[in-house]
Amino acid sequence: MKKLLTVLCFILFLSPLCAERPVVRNIQASYTRGTKINVYWELPIDCEPAITKLIVYRTTFQVSSYNDIINSEPVAQLPSDASGFTDKVNDYKDYFYTVISFTNEPYRLVLASMNTTVNSVHIKQQQKKTTVKPKTKDAPLYSKDKLRETPLPYLDYTDGIEKEQQISDETARDAMQFAISSDKNNSIVTPYYFEDDLISPDGGDDYILFEILKDTFVQEKYEDAVVLLTKLTKTNISKSVQNRAFFYIGEAQYFLGNYEDSAKAFAQISQVYPLQTKKWINNVLDRLVIEE
Repeated sequence: MKKLLTVLCFILFLSPLCAERPVVRNIQASYTRGTKINVYWELPIDCEPAITKLIVYRTTFQVSSYNDIINSEPVAQLPSDASGFTDKVNDYKDYFYTVISFTNEPYRLVLASMNTTVNSVHIKQQQKKTTVKPKTKDAPLYSKDKLRETPLPYLDYTDGIEKEQQISDETARDAMQFAISSDKNNSIVTPYYFEDDLISPDGGDDYILFEILKDTFVQEKYEDAVVLLTKLTKTNISKSVQNRAFFYIGEAQYFLGNYEDSAKAFAQISQVYPLQTKKWINNVLDRLVIEE
């Protein structure tokens, strides 16, 4: 019974402290990617006295009182309404973070899990990027026996695959007319790769595109490449990755002999990559003329 009363008194003490005193609460720190660690917290509501700024400290030990950091140099000074901070570190040590509110002077109260972390966080050592060379007959573009440890992010390849490209036939014709030139016998025998897709990225949309190309396009599995790349363009990816995906769809359709579909894909990004698409569209038009 005595222990229960002690706990209740402690809770009653903390409730007004969080709501009224200038102390942030629910502090958390987590590694994101590269050399970045995110620290975030909740701000007190209608605190008294008002906070004028926030001071962030980074330590290699858990802070238990203000005396532990009184002589330390802060890693950041933030405005009073800041609820997060991204720290950059260059080593792999374990770090703790403390956020001190500043009113007219530092508010020196330090409470574990409220304004100082109880769990350490560190950055992870990055894998060495895989550099690849353009495919030749003797050497594959990607090594088949070396794959990144990070799994390919899941994509639902069945949802929306039947949707049409959002480009009209009139726009496609205009783009093909723009690309017509006198150099009609310059046949294409090897695919073109953008520089961004020759090195395995750390993650994100670029990594998804890289993995699709490695597993399908580079292995000349062009039908699979069209399916996966088309699905990729319908997801929430960056415009740059989407444009490159359309370009590879155009190439894959070209090597499959689907020249009209190839022209449509290239027309989709003809204004983004005018020099690269011009040569491909010219070859597509030549093939269509030959077939006729």
